[in-house]
Amino acid sequence: MANPLILQLKNVTKTYASHTGPVTVLKNANLDINTGETVAVVGQSGSGKSTLLHIAGLLDVPNSGTVSVKGHVTAKLKDADKARIRNNSFGFIYQHHHLMREFNALENVLMPARIAGKLNEETKAYAIELLDKVKLSHRLEHFPNQLSGGERQRVAIARALMNKPASLLADEPTGNLDPATADEVSTLFNTLVEEYSMALLLVTHNTGLAATCQRSYQMAEGQLVKI
Repeated sequence: MANPLILQLKNVTKTYASHTGPVTVLKNANLDINTGETVAVVGQSGSGKSTLLHIAGLLDVPNSGTVSVKGHVTAKLKDADKARIRNNSFGFIYQHHHLMREFNALENVLMPARIAGKLNEETKAYAIELLDKVKLSHRLEHFPNQLSGGERQRVAIARALMNKPASLLADEPTGNLDPATADEVSTLFNTLVEEYSMALLLVTHNTGLAATCQRSYQMAEGQLVKI
């Protein structure tokens, strides 16, 4: 039996207005991602891959086509319902870690639970478990300025896992890291997807990073083509 379908984009098109006229960055994009899958979308800056990720994560809306999360079409949902789905179903990771500098590593990881009103001893224990999973159990009380670039990104990954998402959505997650640290992070992604029964949608210009995923797509001139 196939693993459950987590995320589906069907005939998604996105057009932006510009001073030279409409610019279509996505043209009838189709993508299915199941639990346990790691999927990469490769493309240069401006190719539309970040727009694809934002639409998949319900941070943006397409001009046409549909986005479904766990089999539920999201087009007609209210903003509050979309926010709930984002908080419960997705963990976002970006090129910059976006950690809050006035909070230590543990407090940063706990932030999604705090926002969701679920801050308690159980969630604190889970946050500690996640930091141990990303090999930072010795850095719980360290602040972002006391951590290396790779350590800060691993805290961001642990934070993305805090609300037990069905899928991680990562936008150039190794863009600010040296090659060795980038390799560690890519290995960590695959480990976490397997251990926590999630999916990963990764957008990057790094073909080496994309090659660590089970499936890869090329984004060029708005078209999403399987490699």
